[in-house]
Amino acid sequence: MQSDQSRARVFGALHDIAVAVGGVLEPVELARLVVESARDLMHAGAAGLYVFDEAAQLLRSLFSSDVRETEPEPPIPIGEGAAGQALLLGKPMLVDDYGNWPQAGAWAAAASVRSAIAVPLLIAERRTGALSVRTYAPRQWTEEDAQILTLLAAQIAPVLEAAQLYEATRVARLQAEAASRLRDEVLAGVSHDLAGSLGNIRLYAELIQAETESPALQPAEVALQLADWSERIVIATTTMHGIMQELIEVARMQMGRAVRLDKQQTDLVALVRQLARDRQAAGRQVEVITSVEELNGLWDPGRLVRVIGNLLENAIVYSADNTSVDMIIEPIQDERGRAVAMLRVKDRGRGIRPEDLPRVFERFYRGASDGAAVPGNGVGLANVRQIVEQHDGRIEIESQLGAGTLVSVYLPRESTE
Repeated sequence: MQSDQSRARVFGALHDIAVAVGGVLEPVELARLVVESARDLMHAGAAGLYVFDEAAQLLRSLFSSDVRETEPEPPIPIGEGAAGQALLLGKPMLVDDYGNWPQAGAWAAAASVRSAIAVPLLIAERRTGALSVRTYAPRQWTEEDAQILTLLAAQIAPVLEAAQLYEATRVARLQAEAASRLRDEVLAGVSHDLAGSLGNIRLYAELIQAETESPALQPAEVALQLADWSERIVIATTTMHGIMQELIEVARMQMGRAVRLDKQQTDLVALVRQLARDRQAAGRQVEVITSVEELNGLWDPGRLVRVIGNLLENAIVYSADNTSVDMIIEPIQDERGRAVAMLRVKDRGRGIRPEDLPRVFERFYRGASDGAAVPGNGVGLANVRQIVEQHDGRIEIESQLGAGTLVSVYLPRESTE
């Protein structure tokens, strides 16, 4: 049984935890405070706070604290490990001999966990997650340990849900603001482009009208001039049609819908060299590195220009002064034995924060790089990934703060359709 002094210490610690988390609205920071407090309170080696992903039927680690170096903790299926069992049964789970426990999780077992205790996070009987504590030395858990952890879970469950709701609301607001900015940018650009085309149409129409009324020119001269101006009108109207089609395609992509691909034999090396030359002409340092003169595949050249242009522009924007952007192109074979074109875009800029990296392809998501605001509306990389995936390809991104970012695109060279 606990002594009065021990109880006083526990209740004092629970009070301090409640005060500390009371004003925290960022879920990961809240989880960090809870995990570190639970680990110290229970005199354990590590602790983890997990939220229940109902759609996937998995527990996802919101924050996990460990005194030793381990691989990131993967999602936990319901019923696996102490946390998974606590969620499944809706009650504390005490495991004194984790290594020989049939429900032990593979990750924890590989990390040499010796004992574990977990309790569910409950809100009005609804299970929203789990709180787990583990040790790397033998330990016999007691009912008092379970009561302490249950009290802590009862304190933080509603606070965590409030923080998650706040975060969801904040993200939704940012997405709405980004959508509004995108709408304004698109409308402004379209209005400008359409105004130019309409102005050309009106100009040549007025010239044609004036020419037909002029008695000074011979019919042959008039015919030639009218043919030239008529051709210019056709070009202007074609430009307007292209602008409207592009607007429709952009709208479809923002809604996450598939776009039509016009696949044809396309030389990726030629596309990359042309885009690199355009940036070099503007004074940018861009280097194309490849062992082949051409690399052909069945792709949509217009869409690939958008992909390459977006990746190159991002790399230039985030590059440090007086550094170059490398564009690496090589033919390879993927794990399925397919002929694949690999395009890599490497910058030596600020890099991307680790917490932002998993979300860079989310539509309207805008992170921050080394404390600096990220320009744009947060749709470019989402559209890039959509185009790549519609080509049955994949895109990967690696980054390190202060060292730069590497984006790799893999495109099968033959159509799978």
